[in-house]
Amino acid sequence: GLRALAGMGPTADGRDLTALFSTALHLLEPNVNEVNRLNVFPVPDGDTGTNMLLTMKALEAEIAKATDIPASQLVPTMARGALMGARGNSGVILAQFFQGLSNGLDGKDSFDCRALALGLAEATTAAYKAVGNPVEGTMLTVIREISEAAQAQAIVNADILELWETMCKAAKESVARTPSLLPVLREAGVVDAGGQGLSVLLEGA
Repeated sequence: GLRALAGMGPTADGRDLTALFSTALHLLEPNVNEVNRLNVFPVPDGDTGTNMLLTMKALEAEIAKATDIPASQLVPTMARGALMGARGNSGVILAQFFQGLSNGLDGKDSFDCRALALGLAEATTAAYKAVGNPVEGTMLTVIREISEAAQAQAIVNADILELWETMCKAAKESVARTPSLLPVLREAGVVDAGGQGLSVLLEGA
């Protein structure tokens, strides 16, 4: 998780980011049923957590095949795996998140806080474009607010560990606000399932 970044200084590389999300996958797994329970939007089919987990497993399988490649190609490999294995709305959005991140970090063997923040901005744009009619109070809102928090932090701080902690805090706060933005969540007494799944992934990393 974050220990992979601790003590590394102001930059990290593609292998570090890959390790974070690979670890996060295994920490999402025990939370899948809880995320599924929250799933009431767009339809209450109770599969958001499962779809996110299967998408992440496809990502992991793809990077497991990628041996002896430059670090700059590892993030695109993650994105390719997620895109090929995307399941359901939440999986498609998650895959586009990784695709946008890949575009933002294009060709970089290592990245600092500002580069990661720019990658998250690209990830936000890609995630919103993946949905025909974007709705606030969903996973999209959480992605956008994580990105905004990261960009603000990157301006004043060059520590990747602190930046990631800021992202985790922003994700939790954004998820907690989703019922105030989306009436169907408020009526059901739940937060957004996809947003919660993403928050769990970041916290797991």
